[in-house]
Amino acid sequence: MDTSLIVACIGVVSVLASALVQYKLGRLNERSKKEEEVRTQAYLDFVNVVSEIASSSNSGNRSVDGERHKKLVSSKSRVVLLGSDQVVRSVSDFFCKHQQLSSAESYKDFTLVIMAMRKDVSVKNKLKSDELEVALFGKTSQ
Repeated sequence: MDTSLIVACIGVVSVLASALVQYKLGRLNERSKKEEEVRTQAYLDFVNVVSEIASSSNSGNRSVDGERHKKLVSSKSRVVLLGSDQVVRSVSDFFCKHQQLSSAESYKDFTLVIMAMRKDVSVKNKLKSDELEVALFGKTSQ
């Protein structure tokens, strides 16, 4: 067999192999980004509905209306389905101890949920939990 033919075949095989690897890696990366987007959106929806409920209860309305309750259940289900093990544990711990954000302890525990979510979505977290708590809720009574 001619040397130039062998070199040409090796070149074609190399280009095809490179294209295949690049395609597979691109799809894997795209899927990973999409999963992170969906997980982040689930976390945001959860935090938003908990904040809505906390705001309404802090303004004197102690009952959770049906629509907010549906949103909470839906967002909690998405977090449980899509979230990391640590996030699911922290959400579970929060709801085992608290029914709502209404005390200094509940604020601290919800801050732990937020910290777990931040860690899961790859935010470089250099904040301490008390700094994050003040950013979320302002000064809370100890």
